[in-house]
Amino acid sequence: MNWIRRVLVQICQTTGAIVRRLPGGMWVLGWFDPLHVARRCLRRELKKRVHYARGWLLDLGCGPQPYRDMFNHVDRYIGVDLPPNSQADLYGDAMALPVQDGVFHTVLCNQVLEHVTEPSKLMEEVARVLRPGGFLLLSTPQTWGLHMEPHDFYRYTEYGLRYLAEKSGLDVTEVIPTCGLLATMVQRIADTVVYTHPQERTQWLQKLLTLLLAPVLMIGYGLDKLFGKRGDPLDHVLIARKPDDS
Repeated sequence: MNWIRRVLVQICQTTGAIVRRLPGGMWVLGWFDPLHVARRCLRRELKKRVHYARGWLLDLGCGPQPYRDMFNHVDRYIGVDLPPNSQADLYGDAMALPVQDGVFHTVLCNQVLEHVTEPSKLMEEVARVLRPGGFLLLSTPQTWGLHMEPHDFYRYTEYGLRYLAEKSGLDVTEVIPTCGLLATMVQRIADTVVYTHPQERTQWLQKLLTLLLAPVLMIGYGLDKLFGKRGDPLDHVLIARKPDDS
């Protein structure tokens, strides 16, 4: 049994090394990430809308600031999160931000709303810290498994997001699904297979599963683009604007 394990580990390592050296190899290797479809779809839709961001930007619930490179055109980028996140520029609660009114031209809030107990308060805080004419760029799941338990409370449809934004006084510019049902299905299969009870599997088996699932993710993503993002998405991106002072 040990020799089988060694052979499989060697196959996975060799395959990765070969692909890495090929033209476009790093693009191919991205598909060995079990969460690649969700991440790729979200970045794609955000990238199309970076033009809304300007001036001072507040990254609300910034985590390790994975989207900062997309917003290098803004005047100032400030990340806020709960301690002990060492990559936050400012510590604070999303429902009670330690920021004065009307400071920011842009608020970015990615994959945070589902973890907030009172989403209306977060939206009210966003509206408070935005300048008149400023924009909120927000993403949150509609279809996803439990994560960051026990701090996982909600999932949002387009209509729920519109309601929360308008209730806080923001004008909704657009709400965009990041993908359709086909991409959602293959992504949920991949992350469920890989991340359900991973502690019960050896490292080589985890690597083998990600290798086998890569073509499944690629096919699902390609078909989803072909058929036009129909059906339940993984996430939505909300763009909302604070009205100008009357």
